[in-house]
Amino acid sequence: MQELACKGSRRLILRMFAVQPVVIALADLGFFANTAKAAEARMRVMQFDQYGPPDVFYSAEVERPQPGAGEVLMEIKAIGTNPADTYGRNGKYAQRGPNKFPRVVGLDAAGVVAAVGEGVTDLRVGDRVVASTKTGSYATYALALAKDCAKLPEGVDFATAAALPCAALTGVQLIEEALPRLQSGQTVLVTGATGSVGRFAVYAARAKGVRVVAAVRPAYLDEARALGAEKAISTDADPPADVHFDHVVDTIGGKVAARMCKALAPGGSIITSVTSPSGGAGIDPEGLPAKPERWQYHHDGKRLGQLVYDVKMGKVSMPIAQRLPLADAAEAHRLMEKGGAGGKFILIP
Repeated sequence: MQELACKGSRRLILRMFAVQPVVIALADLGFFANTAKAAEARMRVMQFDQYGPPDVFYSAEVERPQPGAGEVLMEIKAIGTNPADTYGRNGKYAQRGPNKFPRVVGLDAAGVVAAVGEGVTDLRVGDRVVASTKTGSYATYALALAKDCAKLPEGVDFATAAALPCAALTGVQLIEEALPRLQSGQTVLVTGATGSVGRFAVYAARAKGVRVVAAVRPAYLDEARALGAEKAISTDADPPADVHFDHVVDTIGGKVAARMCKALAPGGSIITSVTSPSGGAGIDPEGLPAKPERWQYHHDGKRLGQLVYDVKMGKVSMPIAQRLPLADAAEAHRLMEKGGAGGKFILIP
């Protein structure tokens, strides 16, 4: 028995020494360092392989992109969700293509610059920024054009900033760019005036000296007035006979918006941020005094930076309904599609 025990011990010792050179050799070749670098070059995303309900989302690990000329890589700290994200997931925009899978949706993110591409001089690694991203933002990293980024001032957190880009820029562009004939002293009807887009349209209109008539659900009439609307009317009925407006800025689309537009003054314009499945305006023009025109927002880092500062100063706000982990992207979509939340859903990686 003692002899067997000795033989067993010798075999164990020999095996230990046989393994050691392999471990040392792997270390000499940089095996562990390369493995660590490979892990650092990956990122987590929420993606899907086909159109469908929120449950098509799943978590995956993919290669982290590298910034090209004029781009930055952002380490994401907060993700702003938008209705367009749900359309990208459920196939509403499928006919507009391209339909490539797997797909990562998402437009808005705030975070820290992790790397900069060639030619980027105004941003540095470590800067806190917010942007509409080039790659899907439902991820731990995303690319953005440097010119589309806005630096975050002290006092503005990542979640607040991430809620802004798409909705806030759409709202102000509807007033400042989509309606060149809109003048100080005129009146504009803003449908969905208390929503994420509508409240920034009201803000931009008031800053331009334009009077605002807000069309909202009955429960939001007081809030619309508090935002600066001169009058607030219910979307549950036709506009009152004594309400007049020169132009319409629509953020809700459909039959309700069309009913509101019928009171438009002759020669006025109807601009909508709502898109039909074919890519046109989300309001049926039949019977309306003007043909609705669709406005497609565009990235604008400079204007976004101004809006971030205005939020910091308390001039305008973007309510946040709920913060959820990135892994709960499906739940965020369910809540968005349910509606009535009164604020944005923010995903936290």
